[in-house]
Amino acid sequence: MKKKKLIYEIVYDEIKKNIREGKWQAGEKIPTVQALSQQLNVSVSSVREAIKILSQQRILRVEQGRGTFVETQLSDNPNQTFEFLENSSMEQLTEARLVIEPELAAIVAERGSEEEVKKILQCARTMQKKMLAGEDFLEEDIEFHYLIAQATKNDVLLKMMTLISDLLYDSRRHSMKIKSQNEKAANYHILIAQAIKERNPLQARNLMNSHIVDLLDDLKKRPR
Repeated sequence: MKKKKLIYEIVYDEIKKNIREGKWQAGEKIPTVQALSQQLNVSVSSVREAIKILSQQRILRVEQGRGTFVETQLSDNPNQTFEFLENSSMEQLTEARLVIEPELAAIVAERGSEEEVKKILQCARTMQKKMLAGEDFLEEDIEFHYLIAQATKNDVLLKMMTLISDLLYDSRRHSMKIKSQNEKAANYHILIAQAIKERNPLQARNLMNSHIVDLLDDLKKRPR
């Protein structure tokens, strides 16, 4: 049985749809939070949560005192946005992460700056704190993986992660509904961040690999 989407997830999908269909172009300011709340008949907090996630994905850009702008133009062209993968199973998407993310973690352990490593570790700690408090930590989960990609200082890898961030978002959003994964995911993030801080690329790679393999195993065990 398909699980009902949360309100902020519906808002997230609607904003992406408007960008994809060209209603809002790259660089263009989108309606205010209050205006979107009225248009979509949802709470202001749901709109803000959706915008936070889209900002983490670099699809939107929030500028204090100015508003929210489209950062990345989405397209119906699958060669540009990888949207041809949207019908892929969660297992396939997770396998794709398994190919990419362990190597990103290893690269950052070798070349990430002290400031970048500090941000990654702080993000992991915030995620763990929210998990222990029973709070939603999807925003920190997305940021953790983006910070690692950014710290590789490889424009190609960063662009790849930006292009498929919505697919990874769907994968992680689903995994958070598997209760057994929440504590394990938060703990893995701490261990991965610590391995990066210790400049241990082998350990960072192995931990990220184990983290995603663990998630993949849980996905394979879920009821069909």
